[in-house]
Amino acid sequence: MKKSSLFFWTVLFLGSIPSFAGIVILNGLTHTHQIQAGGVFAGKITVRNDGAKEARFVVYKQDLQFQCSGSSIQYTDASSHSNSLGKWIETNVQEKLLAPAEEYTLFYTIRIPITLDSTGSYWTMLMVEGADPVREETSNGVVVGSKVRYGVQIISNVGLFENPQLNFLDAQILSNPVNTKYLSAKIQNSGKFSSSVKINLEIYNAEGKKIKTIEGLSRRIYPANCNQFEIDLSKIPAGKYEAILVADNGKDLFGINISLDI
Repeated sequence: MKKSSLFFWTVLFLGSIPSFAGIVILNGLTHTHQIQAGGVFAGKITVRNDGAKEARFVVYKQDLQFQCSGSSIQYTDASSHSNSLGKWIETNVQEKLLAPAEEYTLFYTIRIPITLDSTGSYWTMLMVEGADPVREETSNGVVVGSKVRYGVQIISNVGLFENPQLNFLDAQILSNPVNTKYLSAKIQNSGKFSSSVKINLEIYNAEGKKIKTIEGLSRRIYPANCNQFEIDLSKIPAGKYEAILVADNGKDLFGINISLDI
């Protein structure tokens, strides 16, 4: 019987880097730099071939936005919005073939125009994409191949950094497919600079005594953008509680009071 082929992508960004056989990134998926107008900065991304055979990767630019309405995450062409860094960043190569266990330093150069008079964060993504499948599996006559593309976020802060104002747009209790309760909150960055934000949920009983603090994950919020945060409520006994949802940008705390009916 003739084998058919199936192919799928895995996009990685904003998190830790799992160990796949093939192309991997060694020095993180978020690079933040402080640059002044007229300044030039050279950064690097360390790429390694962890596979047992030659592997090729390609590099290209893509913008990333987290809209406050509609679809949360949007991938668009480079230079698609006013704070895109795509028009000011270049790489030393656009593709490279690596031998097994070979490491390569991908250099990128950022040139901020001296005429820029707007302070704030400018960002884009350098996509590092394995050009050959990193894994193939055969099941019931179907060959499944998978590729991994890494979205490396490059952020340039221009001017004196200011911690942004954060606004809660929405907070509600939802259930996932296995009926586990979680708190979902959307937070907006109304400042000029991007910020890594961590959320905590402080839970109080009917007597006003704090019974638990649940820590959420840290996520980055770009200027005039939002991000979605979730906190697992599965270990909270059924009942009614008062709570404070706190967003921490590293310097300032922003909170709202919410009622939980679990």
